[in-house]
Amino acid sequence: MQLKIFLKTFPETTACPSCGKIGTIRRSRSRNLFETILKATNIISPYKCRECGWRGYQKKYTMNFNSFITLGIYIILILLSVYIITAVLKRNFGS
Repeated sequence: MQLKIFLKTFPETTACPSCGKIGTIRRSRSRNLFETILKATNIISPYKCRECGWRGYQKKYTMNFNSFITLGIYIILILLSVYIITAVLKRNFGS
């Protein structure tokens, strides 16, 4: 079982939000500094439809229900580890 929090999406294979055709969306070049920064984060990128000319942003990663469960488990493990470490330090150093 793989415990992945973020799942990679493939906007190039999804339907265009405007015309609904599949496989027509391609990455678009950045037009300004804001789009360049967004593209550098590798989370959101500009895309353009070859058929209808739609231009917008698509996410490269998504989360589903299992992602939230995995994230919750990680948070619980971190909190439990912090609690155990602080209890051991208090016991050993008597603070």
